[in-house]
Amino acid sequence: MARLLMIPGPTPVDPEVLLAMARPVISHTSPEFDEIHGETVSMLQKLFRTSGKVFLLPGSGSLGMEFAVRSVAGRGSRALVLKAGYFGGYFERILRSLGASVTVVESPVGRGFTGADVEEALDRAGDVDVVFVQHVETSTSVANPVREIAGVVKKNGARLVVDGIASVGGMDLRLDEWGVDVALTGSQKALSTPPGLAIVAFSSEYSAELEKRGPSGIYFDFLSLSREMESTRNYHITPAVNLVFALNASLKRILSEGLENRFERHRVLARAFTSAMEALGLRLVAEEPFRAWTVTAVYLPQGIEWSRFYSAMRKRGVEIAGGLGGLKGKIFRVGHMGEVDANDLIATIAAIERSLVELGYREARLGQGLEAAQKELSSLGL
Repeated sequence: MARLLMIPGPTPVDPEVLLAMARPVISHTSPEFDEIHGETVSMLQKLFRTSGKVFLLPGSGSLGMEFAVRSVAGRGSRALVLKAGYFGGYFERILRSLGASVTVVESPVGRGFTGADVEEALDRAGDVDVVFVQHVETSTSVANPVREIAGVVKKNGARLVVDGIASVGGMDLRLDEWGVDVALTGSQKALSTPPGLAIVAFSSEYSAELEKRGPSGIYFDFLSLSREMESTRNYHITPAVNLVFALNASLKRILSEGLENRFERHRVLARAFTSAMEALGLRLVAEEPFRAWTVTAVYLPQGIEWSRFYSAMRKRGVEIAGGLGGLKGKIFRVGHMGEVDANDLIATIAAIERSLVELGYREARLGQGLEAAQKELSSLGL
């Protein structure tokens, strides 16, 4: 049976986008593809709010993360990693593999980093060249205040790299205005495109600096990739042609909705879902004011096993995600980003209620979460 996909990625894809991907394959160096690719890159610049370079690479978000790290750090670089969950560890692993000197500061579960936290971390770490942070830490649904963090990092003379894999397209991220040097995402999250594209964006200031550097490696060579982004006839790597078709179609939908309207929709859906969970007596992982608009992590009630809850949700046609790392088996996670709408959210909440009641959770009655969510949605016009 087809299930409602409510995980933090991949997310549902509109049929219009799937049809775009079904177009016949064409040459990646043809004038036709060059035009589509260039248009896609231009739309991504609008999304990241930068006039700097944006790169489309065949691969997952982890590949984009490695490219981002390699562009700012190497052997001997002094890095500070702000870790608010499982995926913050990816930055640390890449940096150590490159021979960088790494300081990791980990926040308590459910909390992110304020500007004051970052100021203190930088003071303790000493001289730091670059700071790494997740905009949304998918494993805990914690959202870090990137604008506030960027101000502190810039004041201290360091570079800032932001993992926007679970935020870009669902929450605002402004590279040039906020002072973010590098940000990355993947096609399969709030961009509502099938998995397979890593996207890395550079601020206009940092792009200009990187263009003065020499060649660096093969795949991750900034200069060669930059020439290909300017025109695919400057062949460097083979683009994922049909995924670019799909992303092009999805970005047109995103810009047609309007970025501010899209971000507000994500905020409202997140608020409705968290209200429903709290009405059911469930505890959220992320604390205020660190709650993401794209994904919510919820602690399982005492006595409810993850495997049984997951099976009960699947029986009701809804696919959700479990915990990672130290939270494995303790929480469930629901993605509400991209093409997810109010009807999807209501169906998911109903399935959660029925599954919990079936498994013996006595703290809630059927309809309790739905009532809270629908009050939120109605008050905000959805």
